[in-house]
Amino acid sequence: MRVLASVHNKEKLDSFLRGISKFTSEVYASGGTYKYLSDAGIKCRNISDLTGFDQLLDGRVKTLHPAIFAGILSKRDEASKNQLAELGFPEFDMVIVNLYPFNEVAKEHNLEKMIENIDIGGLSLMRAGAKNYENVTVVSSPDQYDAITSELMQSGKISNETRKRLAIKAFSRAADYDISIYSSMNHELFGTAPPTLYLKGVNGKELRYGENPDQKGYLYSDGTKFGIANASQLQGKELSYNNILDADSAFETLLEFQEPTAVVLKHNTPCGVASADTLASALKKAIAADEESAYGSVIAVNRTFDPDSVEVVSKLFVEVLIAPDYDHQAMELLKKKKNLRVLKVPLVPDEKLRVRSISNGFLVQERLSTKFDDLARKTSTEATEEQIRDLMFAWKVVAHSRSNAIVLAKDNATVGIGAGQTSRIEALKVAVGRAGQKAAGSVLASDAFFPFADNVEMAHRSGISAIIQPGGSIRDDEVIAKAEEYGIPMYFTGKRVFLH
Repeated sequence: MRVLASVHNKEKLDSFLRGISKFTSEVYASGGTYKYLSDAGIKCRNISDLTGFDQLLDGRVKTLHPAIFAGILSKRDEASKNQLAELGFPEFDMVIVNLYPFNEVAKEHNLEKMIENIDIGGLSLMRAGAKNYENVTVVSSPDQYDAITSELMQSGKISNETRKRLAIKAFSRAADYDISIYSSMNHELFGTAPPTLYLKGVNGKELRYGENPDQKGYLYSDGTKFGIANASQLQGKELSYNNILDADSAFETLLEFQEPTAVVLKHNTPCGVASADTLASALKKAIAADEESAYGSVIAVNRTFDPDSVEVVSKLFVEVLIAPDYDHQAMELLKKKKNLRVLKVPLVPDEKLRVRSISNGFLVQERLSTKFDDLARKTSTEATEEQIRDLMFAWKVVAHSRSNAIVLAKDNATVGIGAGQTSRIEALKVAVGRAGQKAAGSVLASDAFFPFADNVEMAHRSGISAIIQPGGSIRDDEVIAKAEEYGIPMYFTGKRVFLH
């Protein structure tokens, strides 16, 4: 087996070649790789023996030569062999190649360094080896060395099935590399969204089904260690498509809060959210906000799950539990609920663009933010300090409730949520209906402006004590006047927080 090696990351290359030495007849290596292997005592030949030059243009050209690529792309048929024999070109059976670290360099935003780390020859070698997988084993990463060594030791050859898998991995690496270069260079040169959007997902797996049993569903990760797509499942049944959607919505809502907070979520919108001095207290308040809806819910918390918290949820049917960590005793108790899906995920927000598929296309936008410039009081009546606190709490929750949405809150806990309605007054009716007697004395947050004063009239009848809303309606003056009439403090954020 004749080997060609040209790598940027030389880690373990010498030990790999030693491990498979009895299966190799000859090793060729490019510039820096040749020196590294020679210094390590590996017998090899410089590719300059084939190409007739060491390197050109300060290393920009090393492997781009017919003597190299003909040996990789040969079909191994009689015509190919005769042609290579006439030219004195050898055939290569294994190509070991990895690429310049463009992604790492791009983080520095140094355009000159980025350009010099766009790999040309290595990427071409990788594609050529992958294209001819029927005859060539393409090794595109040091993490493949051990498996290849093991297969050679066991069977004395690399199977066609393994060559196929290695080729697909090489094509994947090449595609990812090209997309990274395109996106980073576009940003560096123009500072705009790329005219063509490429979506990257790794570690793809098929789910049991999609939203419904007759739909296929899949989950892909962005390759980081963060977010619900990369959560560690510590126990429980397989996550469903809907579980993952709900878990992500609960997670995003939770990120709004710093104090101990619990989010109870059902059908992709919160049904109970609360903050308290302890996690167990927050859980009790969040569940009590809508006990009926809490059955079969997803629950997310922003503190280490402890035994007191387990006690709170022990008699409740919960589909998914999410926390940044779990103490040992809590996990031992949770194991009694074998079907409960327990996820561990760091509380790190994902600030990348959000992508949503539509028929024959995609919508892309920045991540939703609840922050606004100024809380503007529009009435002569002021809210108390406690009411302001609850208004800000409700504002954070309403931003993560499906529009049209109204959230009623009191004492750092929701008491009624009306979400996903086709009119704002209907959303308020649902919120008040959920709250019942608890609506009295609560504050109200709306995710968009009040189109009519009837919302304020209903708020007054329900005993609501203060209102926060974006403002911006052509009837703002009427709405404010009605709040003034009833002595209800009203505040504008100047920002809409729709969530469709």
